[in-house]
Amino acid sequence: MRFANESTFELTRDFAAGATRVDWVRNFAYPTPRTFKFTEIVTPGAGYVIGVDSNGRNRQSLSMKPPAHAMSGLRLATTQRELARSSPWLLQEMRHNADKVSPAGDIVIGSVTYAAVRYNAGAHAFIIAFDPESGLPARIRTLDYDNVWGDVNYDLVFSDWRMAGGVRIPARQRYELNGRVVIDITITGMTANSQVVAGRFEPPAAVKEGAAAPATGNVPYQWVLRRQFIGTYMDSDSVSWDTRASTGLRLNELAPGVQHQVGGTHNSLIVEMSDHLVVFDAPVSDAQSSWTIAAAKARYPGSRSAISC
Repeated sequence: MRFANESTFELTRDFAAGATRVDWVRNFAYPTPRTFKFTEIVTPGAGYVIGVDSNGRNRQSLSMKPPAHAMSGLRLATTQRELARSSPWLLQEMRHNADKVSPAGDIVIGSVTYAAVRYNAGAHAFIIAFDPESGLPARIRTLDYDNVWGDVNYDLVFSDWRMAGGVRIPARQRYELNGRVVIDITITGMTANSQVVAGRFEPPAAVKEGAAAPATGNVPYQWVLRRQFIGTYMDSDSVSWDTRASTGLRLNELAPGVQHQVGGTHNSLIVEMSDHLVVFDAPVSDAQSSWTIAAAKARYPGSRSAISC
């Protein structure tokens, strides 16, 4: 775990229109110190960025984005999901769509048991756990895929509830990935039903043309989130992030029964035992793991099982 950045932001939401604007100042510490100032505008059908939101020296020519650009479908889908997760309107939506709410197994954190329900919110499925004492939502969980850890729980944890415009809002919001805090948010000011300047949710006309729709299917949410944490997300719908790892991979025999998988950004070591294989693995994606498994089976067809370390 490394400290990535400390940010301040002002978030404005129009729930009737489904539009959101977030003005960011992000002071990054990793991988290099730098400050990004930019605005995100999110609507139901498209998303836009105004300002610099990526480390220019890391951009590739095919994925370089100008200071004002439309979001990729992957970034838009990820942003929309996280806005839905943290929305003060979520419980009202569940109330009005009771047919999409179903029981879920209890969630146990430490010595506390939380009753939970599942809410199928369109493209997203949330598991909402409720505090046994207050009855308020305690955490909102999604079941995500992480390219290193595999299947993970991604939780938004609420605390320090306060009143704002007649609505209870959790002023402390922590995001946990498999129990580890990865984002810690403190809300210092809240207003409801305030007057919004006309055009605040309207992006520049130049960036609206050809804006991508939200991505669907197997969206790599954690990939997008992590690279935004460190300011190196290329904001592209290219799937090269998953396929490039398996391009040019090959096995290099170091000794009889010892194969080194090389040719990518991450490597694995395959060791033949008497009746099984041991794989010392540094995974980067499903694509590379699948390639390594297939190559090991082809090279040692008689082995009955494999152990990954």
